[in-house]
Amino acid sequence: MSLTQFHDTIAAIATAEGRSALAIVRISGADAIGVLSKIVTDPEALWVARGGNSIYTKIPHPQPPLPAGRGGFCSPFSQQGEGGRGDEAIDDVVIHVFRAPRSFTGEDLCEITCHGSPVITEQILELLLAHGARQAEPGEFSRRAFFNGKIGIEEAELISIKANAQSERELRGAELASREKFARLKEAYMSLIGLIGHIDAEIDFGDSDQIEIKDFENKISEVSQSLLGLIRDSANRRENAGYFTVALTGPPNVGKSSIFNALLNFERSIVSEIPGTTRDYVEAFINIDGFRVKLVDTAGIREAGESLEARGIALGAVAARHADISFRVTDPFDRAPQLSNDDLLLHNKTDVDGWDESLRLSALTGAGIEELHHWLADELHGRSSEFSQINLSASEKAELESVSHTLVEISLELEPALISEELRNAASSLANLLGMNISHDSLDYIFAKMCIGK
Repeated sequence: MSLTQFHDTIAAIATAEGRSALAIVRISGADAIGVLSKIVTDPEALWVARGGNSIYTKIPHPQPPLPAGRGGFCSPFSQQGEGGRGDEAIDDVVIHVFRAPRSFTGEDLCEITCHGSPVITEQILELLLAHGARQAEPGEFSRRAFFNGKIGIEEAELISIKANAQSERELRGAELASREKFARLKEAYMSLIGLIGHIDAEIDFGDSDQIEIKDFENKISEVSQSLLGLIRDSANRRENAGYFTVALTGPPNVGKSSIFNALLNFERSIVSEIPGTTRDYVEAFINIDGFRVKLVDTAGIREAGESLEARGIALGAVAARHADISFRVTDPFDRAPQLSNDDLLLHNKTDVDGWDESLRLSALTGAGIEELHHWLADELHGRSSEFSQINLSASEKAELESVSHTLVEISLELEPALISEELRNAASSLANLLGMNISHDSLDYIFAKMCIGK
């Protein structure tokens, strides 16, 4: 794809929102150097900087227009007039210069490293936009890198994964799943290319109109089944993508909120001796051995006295049904409850009756909390292998289903030219998914998931 496809210059804050020691503002495009030179105190150093070089400079506050008859507007690098800010600057910055085509986007690209205050980054971005840059869309830097041949579609998807991962386990699992997805697509594509070569050779050099290829039907079937397997693996992907959900259920005052707080190691849910303190379910995220876990404290199950409480109990029941692990918490007065929805028993207040069976703990003393952490870690490790993280968009699934349907309809009884044409269409569809001739819908699906600045 030509580097001249993108004519405008884009800018965005490339680091996460919030306070930090440092932050980065990115600008990319044919006029990236020109726009940036208008807002720094040392534009000459910027113009002469080679790719890979860095310069230290300042970004001054913008100057107000001069009064009529005094030469129009001030340069932002000139001495401030009466009523101005003197030598004040928005920030001291380091600008890393990358020249086309040796940059991430393949265009002239600069990264402005400044102090991490959101006030500073927003002011710098506003200056860039005021001097000719455009606010980048989500994933637009990576989109330009793709179209300019700097990254492939697999690398683009991995960038999206790295930008959105919430835990180490999710990151590693998603990376492996993405590589597996593209490896299986490539294998299917190369199988079809091989079959096309055989068919074309038979057409050009065969002694008869009848094509004979050993195990042709089996080879076609293998490709079709491989694609359907990819669809099935994606369909089996966890509903709570990226994290597991653990719910605490049971009647009032069995200690659900106390266990919730003990697992979090801080007071997130209100604890009281008054029954029904938790009127709605409460959620918080914790990390258990690299797994991101959403912990849910539900309202105590009982006959509700009014509609608001009944609604809270019903919502908690729904959350528990959709949880990966649902604990039915007991106390000394309720050690053998009737279970439903594959609930697991978790016995609390063992300091009161010395209960010594199954999963047990005392949220009051902390005894058993560490053991529960270990149990959850082992359980999550086991359950993580049950679900594929392969992710296909609706359009990708439809494409694969169409290819699979086309393949099962192909037979050597058909005209050789028709067989070749059908195989080429199927291979072309797989090429789209591999980024060789990708559709805009597929690109939008990948890049729209990225944050602005990527």
